[in-house]
Amino acid sequence: MSSAPAGRSLWRHGDFVRYWSANAVDLVGSGVTSVALPMIAVVALHVSVWEASLLAFAERLPPLLFSLPAGALADRYRKRPTMISATLVSGAALAMVPLADAAGRLSLGLLVAVALVDSTAIVFGSTARISYLPSLLPRDRLLEANANAGAVASLADSAGAQLGGAVVAILGAARAVYLDVASYLVCALLLGSIRTPEPTPDRPVKTATLRSEMKEGVLYVVRHPTIRPLLLTGTAFTAVFALLTTVWSVYLLRELHYSATALGTLLSVAALGGVAGALVVRPLVNRYGPARVMLTALAVLPITDLPLLLVGPGRPGQVAIATGLFIQLAACTIQGSTQRSIRQAVCEPGMQGRMLATGQWITYGTRPLAALLAGASGTWLGLWNTLALGTLALATPFLVLLTSSLRTLHQSPVAPPATT
Repeated sequence: MSSAPAGRSLWRHGDFVRYWSANAVDLVGSGVTSVALPMIAVVALHVSVWEASLLAFAERLPPLLFSLPAGALADRYRKRPTMISATLVSGAALAMVPLADAAGRLSLGLLVAVALVDSTAIVFGSTARISYLPSLLPRDRLLEANANAGAVASLADSAGAQLGGAVVAILGAARAVYLDVASYLVCALLLGSIRTPEPTPDRPVKTATLRSEMKEGVLYVVRHPTIRPLLLTGTAFTAVFALLTTVWSVYLLRELHYSATALGTLLSVAALGGVAGALVVRPLVNRYGPARVMLTALAVLPITDLPLLLVGPGRPGQVAIATGLFIQLAACTIQGSTQRSIRQAVCEPGMQGRMLATGQWITYGTRPLAALLAGASGTWLGLWNTLALGTLALATPFLVLLTSSLRTLHQSPVAPPATT
């Protein structure tokens, strides 16, 4: 582990800057695709609400299928080769979209296949990447590192979405995806340039099966008094958010008649809320404690979705929705950075990958089902009614955390419990 003294800025830690930059480049490219793919599906291919939900289902299914083996492999082997390989696979998959468009073979089936491959690679790559951070930095720097990572995630999403809106308008949605392909290549180069030696995993590879290690990770998480309630809260949040995000872009494009530029601008402004959240999370947690900060962030989420339900087409409505989503992303980043840092801090070193992967499996496993539910609800009840039900359901994660033992957590833990 490379040293990072408490008084020294992480921006002077060369390998963290490379790690941070790789995430930034990756997310800028993904921000472009977040604008391009809905435009391809809704505008170019004229998919129905149900077909849009099937595409969302394909994007969200791999975490349910592959998170557990991804975590076990991350704890067995060095993480950097997995991180690099995953970015290259994602780049190759996404390159199929503009190539198929140039050949006149673009279809919903191809988009679904690309989404499955890309999302699968992201599961393995992100599991390795996030669980790699505690081996790069001391545990007492994790909240700061996660806050910085959250800031770059939101800033990069903002830049990528704004860039995506402009590039889609100039080049077309399919060709804009080439920017995401290029971002994956740059990301792989940055990750490959990290010089800090990665500790050799001390897992007994030859004496334990992959299945037994996956089971060990699940049992560790569900029995842990701190990690379990955090993941239950995250599961409730992710399920509701997956339902909302499945239909809200379709609602904006079809019902409120947003253009690619307007959608990109909205996503860009919303993502800046994540930057604001990342900048304030550390002083807030230090002053008020992690439980109070997370509860407050979760409590404001339903309010932030109200502009989507109350405004109509036009510039005033766009400003109101952007403001609500700005606050929403700030709250999401605050609670996300806080709970992730707590989980990393209390988890034993040899369980980091499986802890993260089990969390993804439990939390993200609800997303494909939520996507299908959103498609069915949007088809039968209408887009507005589905958004209204989702907004009411955003109160659920707050109630889950409020009724857990963590509601009295006044200080962030800084060390894992002793191994039993």
